[in-house]
Amino acid sequence: MITVILNVIVAIVAALVLTFTGLSAWYWSILWAVLILVAGQLAIGWVLRRRLSTVNERVQAVMVAAQAKMQAKVQRWRTKQMSNQKAAEAELAKDRDAMIAEVQAILHPLERYRLWIPLLGRQLATMELQFAWQKKDWKRVDTLLPRALLVEPILVCMKLARLWQQEASTEELRKVYRKATRRARYGSTALIYATFSWMLVKRGEIDEAFKVLVEADKHNENATLKANRDHLANNRLAHFSNTGFGEEWYALYLEEPKIRAQRMRHPGRYFQ
Repeated sequence: MITVILNVIVAIVAALVLTFTGLSAWYWSILWAVLILVAGQLAIGWVLRRRLSTVNERVQAVMVAAQAKMQAKVQRWRTKQMSNQKAAEAELAKDRDAMIAEVQAILHPLERYRLWIPLLGRQLATMELQFAWQKKDWKRVDTLLPRALLVEPILVCMKLARLWQQEASTEELRKVYRKATRRARYGSTALIYATFSWMLVKRGEIDEAFKVLVEADKHNENATLKANRDHLANNRLAHFSNTGFGEEWYALYLEEPKIRAQRMRHPGRYFQ
């Protein structure tokens, strides 16, 4: 925001100087002011984007390395048929927290740019929301959710899952679901439909869950959604399952899987 204000001030001052010194007519001064404003925004934007790009690369390198390490551990445990799941989950949680701490240390310097880059504050809140969710810091999650940019299905589903944890009404859940699916592009809403239909089934609202999955089929090509729709159509409620979504589903903490690696989505993707 500061960049915009400064550029506007510079453009106005330049226009006034050009006009009152007689260097150009007032209408040409306005044109020059607009050009100065646009050029200033482009120049500052280029500098800031380069800075953010460097940070993105560091963040992604840390996350890729950490996730590879955790996946390797999980694979070893599966091979050895590790029986102490609690100890395994505790070790993965420790690795996850170390990764989050390292990423947050890299991102911390960006705080100084909050007032310079529009929406940066909300982008940082979106990233921090995912960290808080991974750590199950629900108090922090509740603080960040209103400020976060829920631009991806997993983030929308986090909001649904948090409302579910708070025993929100079906109508509250439906509002979030409807808002997220109303204008979404084809194939991008499968997890949202899966999450909302799961909640409806859990509450015994089978007919509405079936209608949701019929609608989902029109907007997605997803085997798990189709299978669940068929299970409900044939009254096979016990077979209803979202496990086909894998880590994305389990990341919502609505169901517990066996030993799995802690996955994090790349926060750098929110820098536009």
